[in-house]
Amino acid sequence: MAEKEKQKKPFYKKWWVWVIAIIIIGAVASNGESGGSKDTTSKPASTTDHSSNNDEKKAETKEYKIGDLVKVGDMQYKINSKTTADQVGPSALPTNASGKFVVIDVTLKNNGDKAVTVDSSFFKLKRGGKTYEADSEASMSANQKEDGNIDNSFFAQQVNPDSEITGKVVFDVAPEIANASDLQLQVQTGAFGTETAIINLQ
Repeated sequence: MAEKEKQKKPFYKKWWVWVIAIIIIGAVASNGESGGSKDTTSKPASTTDHSSNNDEKKAETKEYKIGDLVKVGDMQYKINSKTTADQVGPSALPTNASGKFVVIDVTLKNNGDKAVTVDSSFFKLKRGGKTYEADSEASMSANQKEDGNIDNSFFAQQVNPDSEITGKVVFDVAPEIANASDLQLQVQTGAFGTETAIINLQ
């Protein structure tokens, strides 16, 4: 009996004790690493939330209405009024609408260093996902005086730096579109429209 007791090894010298100890140490180390990775991923999440808030603020600042000064690049726009009509131009020789005319009275200023050739294509009428082009002929007629002279038709008209012009831009659309309460006007920097802004026409 005494010989058997002498042959027994202390518990710390048994191989399975060390295996269990290694497993426990490995588990603790892996938990520490996973906890660290959670901390690093949480920081970018707060950054993206912050940037999305900035985007929302920028979108809010781009809300314009009739009467506001709207700067788009070197151009500055002010919508003076929006009306509808069945015809435009001098009473002797008016231009009739196929549907209904939307007439936008607008003042445009060139804040840049070079002259800009302004065209009716600078303006687009929008409703929802639809875009309506300006009627160049009706726009010229709307800016025609009774004596036959045309004043600021926005048809290939050159505007020098620090100069401004006021005229009418006309859109020929369906009557239900002309009378809609959610119409918007898109204005842009130039012929290629590298920068744009949206003005509500309510």
